[in-house]
Amino acid sequence: MSANRTAFPIIFVAILSVCLMFLIIHNTTSFLSLLSFPVASLVPFVCISLMFIIILNLAMRQALTMYVASIIAFITISHFYIIPGLKVSNENLKIVADSKHLLLSFITLLPIFGLIKIPAHRILKSVIYLFGSVIAWGFFSLVIAKLDLPILHVVERALSSMGIKPPFQNFLLSPLQFVLISISTMVLVILLIKSLHNVYLLAIASLAALAMVYVSSLSIILFAILGSVLCLFSAIITSRNMAFNDELTGIPGRRSLTQYAQEVSGQFAVVMIDIDFFKNFNDKYGHDAGDDVIKLVASKIAKTGNRGRAFRYGGEEFTLVFDGKYIDDVRETIEDLRVQLESYPMAIRIQNRPQKSASESKNRRHAPVKQEIVKVTCSFGIAQSSLGSNDFKAAIKRADSALYKAKKGGRNCVRTVE
Repeated sequence: MSANRTAFPIIFVAILSVCLMFLIIHNTTSFLSLLSFPVASLVPFVCISLMFIIILNLAMRQALTMYVASIIAFITISHFYIIPGLKVSNENLKIVADSKHLLLSFITLLPIFGLIKIPAHRILKSVIYLFGSVIAWGFFSLVIAKLDLPILHVVERALSSMGIKPPFQNFLLSPLQFVLISISTMVLVILLIKSLHNVYLLAIASLAALAMVYVSSLSIILFAILGSVLCLFSAIITSRNMAFNDELTGIPGRRSLTQYAQEVSGQFAVVMIDIDFFKNFNDKYGHDAGDDVIKLVASKIAKTGNRGRAFRYGGEEFTLVFDGKYIDDVRETIEDLRVQLESYPMAIRIQNRPQKSASESKNRRHAPVKQEIVKVTCSFGIAQSSLGSNDFKAAIKRADSALYKAKKGGRNCVRTVE
């Protein structure tokens, strides 16, 4: 399960949103007594907010949250009959979906949108995908509306023929609703295991399920408000990660280091780290293996204790910052990190040479993959801030000089300039 510090605010907001909606729905009377105006009067403000979120997500190239916010907006305005014809099913037009079917379709398609991850590179393409997702959602809603009741009758007849009393009269969900929500939940849990950041998708699906079970003007408004908050919060966190975190390793990058340099206290220790003989390693095993080495080293450095903050400085170089620490406070920590990296066996796949023919390529597909166990080492340079000065750039230069001493001293060692 991939997790980082930026996922925790999303987890907190997601849990808070679901709990808040559940509490308000179960205390509807006391909540409505606090309002001096009808809930429906909030619809224009909610829709304007959702439009703002959609445009903002389009500008930030956040496709998934843009699609989610757009469908939430359509569900809201359709429930309050702003879209002509999208009302409760009737005898004249039995295929028309009601709010339950619109929400169920949304819950079903949400994990599919999460799995596809359509990128929003250009505005025109994003708008085309946006309309496509809304059309797919609308069509699927109509299909569900058409099949829901017939499937219920078929299941009830099948259970009755076996002498089993159908339980669906006292059950909140129909058979189709139960199956679709169960499948959606399992897929969303898989996405959550893959990345904790996807918790907002599970939370939005939970909000939609609550709104579907307890359909009312209040539940739809709550779903729209809390769902839009989750979309906006997720888009902001994701955009910040793209700007401040290194794409390959997931740890903070050079821009984050520059920002953090303004926050450290007057006393700090800084460590510059360089992977030994990385160019030779890259040339021998290929760039994919080189990327694996960088990710391995980054994962080890990120787990450094003693309140160290890890950053990718660039290329095969990393930086550790220990706020409020001196060189003597971190020397043992860095030595332990050096030994940990040195003693970790890393398996590297040996790349095959280009094939001369298709038949050779086909035969080699079934050949066992060759692996080689390699040891990765790093050189370390430690410096600390000057007395009475918190000049971060100067400390980085001194740590870089110490790193140069480590390289000249045979690599795989720790050096200081002081």
